[in-house]
Amino acid sequence: MKPDLKSFVEAMCKKDNKKAKEALEVINRGLDLNDDFWKGYRLALHGMIAALETGDELTVIRRVIIGGYARQDIQDLLNQANARLSNAFRPKDEQGFNTAWVDVLQIFSQIV
Repeated sequence: MKPDLKSFVEAMCKKDNKKAKEALEVINRGLDLNDDFWKGYRLALHGMIAALETGDELTVIRRVIIGGYARQDIQDLLNQANARLSNAFRPKDEQGFNTAWVDVLQIFSQIV
């Protein structure tokens, strides 16, 4: 079962790294980290937080959150991640990584 990422995404949108980390800790408790899929999923979420903390304006997640991408650009990112998911040859951890991006972008699209 996929974790509920809404509070995580909402905290990132508010640029509240502390709340995003707290939400991520709750999410982490529900993941089976013996499964490579969930390891990749977790890695993507942690990477998003790390990218926000750096303050680098060029990171994808930061550009999504601060409005550096138009709605169509975000949809294109979502389509690209979904396309990668459809490749059966992708390892499980990469599938988890891309699934996390799809989940976050979908929630973000609903919020804004």
